[in-house]
Amino acid sequence: MSAIVNADASDGDGVQLTDAGDGDVQITSALTLRRPIYCMAPMVGQSDRPFRLLCRRHGTTLCYSEMLMADEFAASAPYRHEALGARVRDHPLIVQFAANEPDAFARAAVAAHAMGAAGADLNIGCPQRRAREGFYGSWMQEDWDLCCAIIAAARTACPRGFAITAKLRVQYCERGTRPSTERTVEFARRLVAAGADLIALHARVRGSPEQRRAGAADLTVVRALVDAGLGVPILSNGNVRSREDVALNLKATGADGVMVAEELLRDPSLFAPEKVSAPALVGAYLDLLRESDIPREDGSVSGKDGAVTRATTEGVERYSVWWANIEVLRCHVKRMLERGGSSSKEILQRNTFRKAATLADVDRYLRGRLRLAEPAE
Repeated sequence: MSAIVNADASDGDGVQLTDAGDGDVQITSALTLRRPIYCMAPMVGQSDRPFRLLCRRHGTTLCYSEMLMADEFAASAPYRHEALGARVRDHPLIVQFAANEPDAFARAAVAAHAMGAAGADLNIGCPQRRAREGFYGSWMQEDWDLCCAIIAAARTACPRGFAITAKLRVQYCERGTRPSTERTVEFARRLVAAGADLIALHARVRGSPEQRRAGAADLTVVRALVDAGLGVPILSNGNVRSREDVALNLKATGADGVMVAEELLRDPSLFAPEKVSAPALVGAYLDLLRESDIPREDGSVSGKDGAVTRATTEGVERYSVWWANIEVLRCHVKRMLERGGSSSKEILQRNTFRKAATLADVDRYLRGRLRLAEPAE
């Protein structure tokens, strides 16, 4: 009988194991989760370890890292340390990679396994401009042979207990003019045959870099994947805009779990039995930032576009390899407070928040405005 891995909210190695039952989802021989899986999607700049821990405290059972570049992760120890620290500290964590070359993804997966990750994910879903320019994410989805070769290389290089997964979007028909459920199922089938242990489907087509979420996700495509009996767990991604939508999504798709990005940013307690107020969540996140061994001030600064320059202190663990630490904090706070009415908007519009130079300044300002207690020593 397999073991269920229960995510531990502590910032350490604690992984609780209990016997698996009939209603559980086995991803690999080493990773079984309770059904349904409540999953935090990979989000560039927003999948930092403190935020993952906040989500885990409130019901999230599986987290993905932000997208990392496979070739750099495989080749650079400083990059690996910036992304994950000396080792993975919260479990289970699947590390997502952008890769368009089998050997790079395989070597990155081996490195992630050595650092304590539960799996490595191939990003076949990102529609952003940088992905188009670099030929990765959804921009390589038409090359099924390449995608399958990448999955197969990692599956061969890593032990069976280490999960190799893929996140993709709804495929186009052969003419590229409309969505195709049949081609999506066939692509997923081929990925599984190549060695994928789990498929996460964002149930929208690629669209364009400017229009990545046009219209509702088509959950009938997720249902078709489930009904196809691919022999691996299926995660449904899309159309969760409220707590009620989680149950509706699972009912409509029959998937083994639900993967959420945007709504989890707004409400990290989305998967919890009871909703937690936005100020309380902001306070808990600020406490986790203080408690974490990740340096809050690491020399990272914002670029002209607001998002990223690399840290001046190389090889120090950061909240994101893409964004400056302070931008990660600001964005999380904006998303958690954006539904809070005029008082919250006024807090976010103040220059004290918008132009703060350090995380300590932001922390001090928010604790005062939201009347948040200092963390216990």
